[in-house]
Amino acid sequence: MMTRTKLINIGMFYMLLGAFFFSLMNTSMKLLSDSITINENIFFRGITMVVFIILFMLIKKNKKHHKNKKGGYGRLVFRALIGSLSLYAMLYNISTISLGTSVAFAQSAPIWTALFAWIILREQPHIGVILSVIVGFIGVILISNPETSNLEIINITLGILSGIFAALAFISIKSLKGYFDDLTIMLSFGLGASILGIIGMIIFQDSFSVLGIREYAYILLVGITGTIGQYYITRAYIFAPAGIVSPIDYTRIVFSLIFGIILGDMFPDIYSIIGMCLIILSGILVAMPIIIQEIKYTLKGKK
Repeated sequence: MMTRTKLINIGMFYMLLGAFFFSLMNTSMKLLSDSITINENIFFRGITMVVFIILFMLIKKNKKHHKNKKGGYGRLVFRALIGSLSLYAMLYNISTISLGTSVAFAQSAPIWTALFAWIILREQPHIGVILSVIVGFIGVILISNPETSNLEIINITLGILSGIFAALAFISIKSLKGYFDDLTIMLSFGLGASILGIIGMIIFQDSFSVLGIREYAYILLVGITGTIGQYYITRAYIFAPAGIVSPIDYTRIVFSLIFGIILGDMFPDIYSIIGMCLIILSGILVAMPIIIQEIKYTLKGKK
């Protein structure tokens, strides 16, 4: 039987793997953005997710399922829509600005989650959360400053919205607890992204991009890396407390920054680097009470 410390270490390692594979997924989508439109990109991201999740559902079809509460479909549709809009906003930035900056905007979601949890759910934030929000906002301001980052207003706006929409999606997931299982919630998101992509193609495109072997390879890579990333992150939360492993997901910014530079992105200016570091720090501050609690628990167990 594994000790608590070993389980936490495994959970942290799984979260690191999840962040790495999600960074590879974002990199693949950036490579795709050279050949296909944003609408096509989000469609393929969604449809590959749907295919893999349906395969998982077929594998698990003989397993026992807990009885869910009735209803919740309106909340499920909202989660699918708001999550898809967050992905759309991030994809626009991935295709037009550096990969690291795009992901940093999206990773600001926990800042907005803490704010909305206070406003919408009436959760009373502790001092660590308040400090985290302040630090995170400073980070977002630093990477959003047009005078230093050379970003267009539309990129700044969509970057902030990608974080806000993702935060609302996270909060909506909490309200879906007891109504649907994880795979169903993930499937709704994949379907939502696919439908949003189709609507965008119908409205804004006169024709569709011609796909070659290279594009199909990247599409397959998006599906594989996204599925593996989701698997490892899910496993991380199973093995260890969310407060311990969630800050590790911020390594996604670092991985994306490295992959973006490899693809030819300019190295971020000092203000953007500081902003990214502050966003990472804000995530650590949110989890700090739980981290301290785990350290005390470990030290107590060694006595």
